[in-house]
Amino acid sequence: MFRPSFRVLARTDLKASKLTLEHFLLRTRALALYRNYLRATRDIPNPEARWETIQWFRDDFVKNKHVTETQDIKDLLMQGHRFLRQMQGQMSLAGASHSDTGKLRGTRRLP
Repeated sequence: MFRPSFRVLARTDLKASKLTLEHFLLRTRALALYRNYLRATRDIPNPEARWETIQWFRDDFVKNKHVTETQDIKDLLMQGHRFLRQMQGQMSLAGASHSDTGKLRGTRRLP
């Protein structure tokens, strides 16, 4: 009995999903936007507030995970970039008023 290989199954799965090159490029842009959101939260001085902000971003990305129309994805990315610029502006103002607090970054513990 003929059993298709993993590569054949992967190709048929890819054809069934109907994802185009544009979808993969938009996925890359969405991941870059998510990383930029995470970088922007480094300036939040309160660890609990930072965690809640990261969770809020993550929930928003998960909520829109199943959007497949390229125009809808582009619109969501534009909204995301607009919000990121607004947030960075607010964080720079907040950071200027709290200059004595350090950024929340990991520290290396030496033995």
